[in-house]
Order: sequence, then C-alpha cells, then structure tokens
Amino acid sequence: MIKRIIIIAVNTLCLIAFFVCLSISSSIRSPLRSQQAAAAWAGQSGERFSQLSVFFPDSHEFSENDVFALRSMLDQALLDASLESTPGRLLYTDAWSTEAEVSIVSERGSAEAVAIAVGGNFFLLHPLYLRDGSYLSPDDIMKDRVVLDEELAWRLFGAIRITGFEVLINNRTFTIAGVVSRESDFASSRAYTYGAGLFMSYDALVAMNEGSDELTAMSEDSVFISSYEIVMPDPITGFALNALTEAIYDESVHIVENTARFSLRNLFSVIASFGERSMRSDTIAYPYWENAARFAEDWLALLLVFSLLFIIFPIVCFVIYGIKVIRFLIKHGKTSVLIILEKIENRKYEKYKLKHGEDSDASSVFDGEIY
Repeated sequence: MIKRIIIIAVNTLCLIAFFVCLSISSSIRSPLRSQQAAAAWAGQSGERFSQLSVFFPDSHEFSENDVFALRSMLDQALLDASLESTPGRLLYTDAWSTEAEVSIVSERGSAEAVAIAVGGNFFLLHPLYLRDGSYLSPDDIMKDRVVLDEELAWRLFGAIRITGFEVLINNRTFTIAGVVSRESDFASSRAYTYGAGLFMSYDALVAMNEGSDELTAMSEDSVFISSYEIVMPDPITGFALNALTEAIYDESVHIVENTARFSLRNLFSVIASFGERSMRSDTIAYPYWENAARFAEDWLALLLVFSLLFIIFPIVCFVIYGIKVIRFLIKHGKTSVLIILEKIENRKYEKYKLKHGEDSDASSVFDGEIY
C-alpha cells in the first residue's frame, strides 16, 4: 500500500513539473513577436508563409541595390512556381537594417544613442508597442523622420508625447514620428543591451554618412545592410528557404528560418549542438532580436530535456499498469466466458427438463434437439 502511494505521489509531482515546463516554454516563446511575422502576414488567408532572416558578416557589402536585385530573383522563383502578385495582394514583404552610434540633441538635452537604420516593412516584422505617434513606413517620401524608444524620449524631453518635435542627429534635423516601448520579455530584455536608442530610415543614414564625418560607428561608404528579413509563400515545406538560399548563393551569410525555429525538430537539433553554438568563427554581429531568439532557443531546448525527463516515469508507469490491466482482463475475461457458457448450458438443460420431464435423457440438449 505504501509503495502504491509513493508511486502515485511521484507520478503526480512529475506531471506537475511537466506542465510547469510547458507553461514556462510558452511564456518564453509567445512574446517574441519578431518571430511571428509569417502568421501576421498570412492573416486569415489560410496560405502557408515562411519568415526568413539573412545575417551578413562585417566584410559583406550588401546594399539597397542588392535588395532590389534579390527581389527580382525571388519574383522569378515565385513566378516559376506559378505564384504571382496581383493588384492589392502582395506575395511577400521584406525589411532590412543596420546599426550605428549617433549623437542626438533636443531643445532640452542631448545623448549618445544606437540608431537602427531600417528599410522596407520593418515594423510589420517588428511590431514594437507604440506609445505615441506612428512607425516609419516604406511609403514615406521624406526620410527625415525617426522613432525614439521610451528611454531616449525621457532623456531628451522628459516625456513620451513628443510626436512632431524635432531633434538634431549628427547636426541634421529630424522630426519625431513616434515613441515605442522596447520588448520586456524574458529573452529580449537580456539581449538588448544598447541603452537608449532610436529607429531611422536606412536611406537617411546612408545620406548622412555620405555628407558627414560625425557618424561614430562607420566610416564613409561603409553603410551596408547587416540583416535582411522576408516573409514569403512556402507552398511546399522548404520552398522559401531554398529560393532565398539560391538567390543569395553565399556561404558566408547565415540564413535562419524563423517560422520553425521553436519546433520540436529544431529544438532537438539545438540539443544535439549544445555548446557548439557558442563557438563561432564568423564575424556576424546579430541584432538584438536574433540574439533574443537564440537565447530563447537555448532555454526552450533545456526545458524540452526536463519535460522529457519528467514525463518518462509517468509514461513507464502507465505502460506497466496498462499491461497489467490487459492481462487481468484477458485472464478474467476467459473465466467470465466460461461462466456465461455454463449458464447458457444450464438454461438449456432446465428447458429440456420442463419439456421432456425429469427422467428424460439430457444428452440431446448438447445436440441441439430443443431447437
């Protein structure tokens, strides 16, 4: 009896620990909205899309002209697969970015900040919480708008309702389009270590670099894209990844399929390469959202290991108990069948005696004579 109580208690604790691991995994995975652009782009269409990211090494010179050339190759790959854009319906959306340190001055203060220069539909792929104003848009004609994060807004103005105010960035005037909150989830809060920051147009950063020597992080003619992201159709698993890989055709870059990065299959691959992920020989500097995703992958892989360990004992107990139940049913099932058959024969015998009398030969009962 004590043994049975102990087994039940251990199983209960293991199951509780298992569901706790699942809950923690969900709390790590769900807030990473930068990894969920494929679902946002697909909406209610029911079509399959894949989100992909390309990260370039420091020595790789990938510019906006290369983005346009890449788009042409992807358009052809989609056309070859009988997929074509129609008026009012785009097949894919993309974005690109790089980083630089800048000096920013307002009427009330100044600061050194990290500027993330963006192009394309960046804020669809990175829907930061908007506290005031609006995002930058690929449809903006003028490229002199910026989006500040809360920390920089408070440092420069002591407020966050500052849309329309002007700032000087490396002695050039920019208008504030809006203010956003940085991600505060488990992974992003550890990956983002820049401090105060802002978002500006990639074109503006290029123009500013060409006309000024005050850009602290880059020298002239060195404003190249460090990451490119795209959400595109994936009618057959692997189509989007293969199309992008063939279009880039460069082994020095790192291509990530974000859509399936938290799947069981990928997490098992993370477990298999545990430790090796930290040993890198490339010169790729990942943006903070990719570092957050990689950090989340490591934790999710670890939680997967614990989940498997916690669920093994209940599964083994369930299998053993199931085998015992089956054996019990088989054993007692045979006995029950014999009892039923005996009762049937007794009833036949009783009917025969009623029909032919007490002294009649009952052997014919078993020959079916009563029928």
